[in-house]
Parts: sequence; structure tokens; C-alpha cells
Amino acid sequence: MKKIKSKIYNNYPNLYIWLKKHIQKRTNFPINIHNFLSKNLNENPLIIEAGAADGRDTLYFAKKYSKSQIYALEPVEKLFNELIIETEKYSNVNLQKIAFDTSTGKSNIFTTDLNSVYYGASSLMKPDKVLELHPDITFNENEEVETITLDDFLNLNKIHRVDLLWFDLQGKEPEVLMQSEKLNLINYIYTEVSLIENYKDQILYPELKDFLISKKFKIVFEDIRWEDGGNVLFKNRIL
Repeated sequence: MKKIKSKIYNNYPNLYIWLKKHIQKRTNFPINIHNFLSKNLNENPLIIEAGAADGRDTLYFAKKYSKSQIYALEPVEKLFNELIIETEKYSNVNLQKIAFDTSTGKSNIFTTDLNSVYYGASSLMKPDKVLELHPDITFNENEEVETITLDDFLNLNKIHRVDLLWFDLQGKEPEVLMQSEKLNLINYIYTEVSLIENYKDQILYPELKDFLISKKFKIVFEDIRWEDGGNVLFKNRIL
């Protein structure tokens, strides 16, 4: 039985999700997101990855979808410079040193120790309960970064359809999504979500979920395995 489950999990992610949701009546379960996307994205997707950090996912997308167009956003200077080196041979990657926010302009980002395992936890939002839950994370200094709204970014780059929006904004995801008037252009949204205020005044997952459902998105799966949150994949019901 374990072999059958493993085979379905690895080779038939759509069936695996269907069984979880319709037989076990669950929406929250771990899944290999890259495996799912490989079965459901077209061969030349347009992907926006915000919070690219060390470029691990960027490189995966660039290699897996050689005909794709990938916009990888990373505002932190040190991480962005590393991204340039990591992705320089991939012509399908468009790097942008900027952060999604609720306004276009400039803002200060709270940066973590970029030499630690938490190098990707920098946020435009002031750290709050994340300091209690993860006392080994330190936010050493601020860095001024360029910011842009999602709608301004789409307009500036003349993007009329997004196959995948990959969001890791450390608490800012709901605000950016809830401000947008162009969510109808996005097919899949894979976003980090929070159950507690890791960052001061951040919008929590239940409110974001209700909002996206009201905008004609459905939950494909929830992978919320930690006490403070996880990741959720949404699918546009219309596209």
C-alpha cells in the first residue's frame, strides 16, 4: 500500500490531491509543489517569483521550463548580487531588484543575518511574534529598497497573463494581493500564509483565503504544517 501511495504522490499529483480532498475530506496536506506544477503548467509559462532569495526556485523554473519567461524579484542587495551570478546563463530569467508593496516608490526592509539559514526572512514589515517563535532569527539592520505594486509591475512590463505567481514576501503577501485589481490575469497563486502575526499588523490567512475565494479563486491544497503558517496554492476558477 505504501508503494502505491508513493507512486500516486510522485507521479499523479492531481489524483493524489483529488483523493485527499474527496475521500479523506482534507485540504491541508504536504505535497511536492514542483511536481504538481510540472503536470499543470504549460511548456512556456510566464512566472513571477517575488522573494527569490538565493534563486533555488528560480533555477528550477529556468531549467524545467526552458521556453518560459520568468520575472524574479529580490530587493536585498547581497541576495540580488548572488542571484545575478546564479542565473546569468539563463536567458529566460529577468531579474528585478525590487519588492512588491502597497505603493510604488521606496521603503525600508528589515534584513536578517544574510549568512544564516534564515537569510530569506527579511521583510518590509516590522518583526513581531517571529522573534518569540524563532529566537535564533535576528534582524540586524534596515536597507532602503525600491518597491512597486503588483498592478504597476504588470503594467510596466506589459504582462497580460500570469501562469504562476510565486509569493514569499514574509508577511506582505495579503496586502499586495488584496490591493490588486488585476488578479483576474493570474492562473495560479502559490503564497506563503501566516496564522499568527509574525510581523506587526500583518493580515492572516483566514482573511486572505476569504478574499481570494471572493475573487473566484479556489484552494488546490494547503500545506500548513507549522504552528505559525505554511504555503497554499490557489487556482483561478475562470482561467
